[in-house]
Amino acid sequence: MAAKLARLELDFSPARRNAPMGWLLLGAGLIAATVAGVQFRSAHAERMEYAPSLSAITGKSTGSRDANGAAPDPRATQAAAGVARDLQVPWAEMLAALENVQAKDVALLGVEPSATRHNIRITAETKSLESMLNYVDALRSDSFPEVSLASHQVEPQTPGNPVRFVVQARWRAQ
Repeated sequence: MAAKLARLELDFSPARRNAPMGWLLLGAGLIAATVAGVQFRSAHAERMEYAPSLSAITGKSTGSRDANGAAPDPRATQAAAGVARDLQVPWAEMLAALENVQAKDVALLGVEPSATRHNIRITAETKSLESMLNYVDALRSDSFPEVSLASHQVEPQTPGNPVRFVVQARWRAQ
């Protein structure tokens, strides 16, 4: 008969270690968390104590004030108005009109819109002067009634001698 084999115990988990340093760090962390919680509650209670008098003071002031009670900076107000004006411009319509322009062999390198003047500056590159002029003509539409070629330059150092050009266009929202 066959001999009986001994049972083989395989345990790949690491041995449990309850090092005193780990318990010490845990205790220090709990103490620090408790101290932080007590300080937070104290500061919050103090803030709530002064809240009614602060709201009474700010409610009596005339004119617009910022959170610190100081008069707003006119430059900051003007900048905020400019941002609000820029956000009201229908950028999606302008970009959709620009994407609808049919142009072969023209790669747009940059589009710089100006919200205040409804102008757009387009930097592009193409293989030939004829393609450049065709793109400028194709750009003229109801969305871009005024289009002009601002500059162009043949790039002799680049393979294929592409033409880099800049177009200025006035954009009209539909």
